[in-house]
Amino acid sequence: MTLPEVHHSLIDDLLAVVVAQTRDTVSFAMGSPAPEALALIGVEELVAAVAERHGPGVFGYGVTEGEAALREIVAADARARGLTATTPEHVMVTGGALQAIALLCRVLAHPGDAAVTEAPSFGNSLNTVRHAGLRLIEAPVDDDGLDVAAAATLLRAAEVRPRIVLVNPTFQNPTGSTLSLARRRALVALAEEHGAVIIDDDPYRELRSRGTEVPALATLAPPERVVSVGSFSKTIVPGFRVGWAIGEPSLVRRLAAVKQSTDGCTSPIGQQVIAEFHARGRMPAHLTALRSLYAAKREQARAALAREFAGTGVGWNDPDGGFYLWVRLPAGMDVHRLLTLGLEEGVAFVPSSAFSITRELPSAVRLSYAHPSLERIDEGIARLRRAFDRLRVS
Repeated sequence: MTLPEVHHSLIDDLLAVVVAQTRDTVSFAMGSPAPEALALIGVEELVAAVAERHGPGVFGYGVTEGEAALREIVAADARARGLTATTPEHVMVTGGALQAIALLCRVLAHPGDAAVTEAPSFGNSLNTVRHAGLRLIEAPVDDDGLDVAAAATLLRAAEVRPRIVLVNPTFQNPTGSTLSLARRRALVALAEEHGAVIIDDDPYRELRSRGTEVPALATLAPPERVVSVGSFSKTIVPGFRVGWAIGEPSLVRRLAAVKQSTDGCTSPIGQQVIAEFHARGRMPAHLTALRSLYAAKREQARAALAREFAGTGVGWNDPDGGFYLWVRLPAGMDVHRLLTLGLEEGVAFVPSSAFSITRELPSAVRLSYAHPSLERIDEGIARLRRAFDRLRVS
């Protein structure tokens, strides 16, 4: 008997390799909050306070759609961003943003339908779409985000009408690019033309350290055209696995029906701890601290790259927030060989090949500056240069 095909995550597989390393390794591979950012939360005290207030029941099962307090928090934030009609009934709490995407693929499309995705894009999101049996139409990304005109051309060439368009519009994983306002409007028009639903996966939006926020896609489209997806993994605690989807109440009911046969509910204790953090009024100051922290790390990484890679043909971008730099290698350089040599030197990163399924991407490195300390960023970039030099002479 032939078993169904499953798709591994190169990113998660690489993290397992890094953990198994026997030598000291600076990891730029983890798209994870900084340890010092997690320490700001005070999780132990919050858990104790929530347990005392709610009793043992908070460790039991919860409502599939999510805890009422957290749904209101998400709805209030959406209203503040211009989604003025959002109520708790528009909010579905999920086990992280990836589960939201997985559930949406189940309720919005049939196996064999087409989905427009970005290339490069977060490999785990691409695999989520693939595991739903959807056909990927991968459109290129540049400094202004998804190239909507190229996506339209690809759709015409393939003679398909997509059911879903999946985008990560702000400080995109892996490139750090942000979808411009003009392209957001063009994307809404493309979705309208095809009757597709845009899944707006936007977990890095609140980590803007400079520049002006771009209007949310949902503010530019009819309510049925965009589902907004988010997560507390980048701003509070990733281990709780708490995310959400915002859509019409009829869609939320469909999502809940599928989630009931998946995991039943998202961790009630995790939801209540996040709600408690908000109820204490700590979120605004916390976000300010995160923006400052990650801006300093971004500038440290860019300065180290400029110091170590001047005159080598290596280039990199300058995003206004998020976790990532997209480091472009000289044409033809073997990024997988560079990774092997990097691990030998004690530095890890994710190669560009991890971020597309159907397209061959130019050699590049996703460098996540969020997790290492400032000192470790310098050391990691120096180790990367040593690996680079070894590859050039091999």
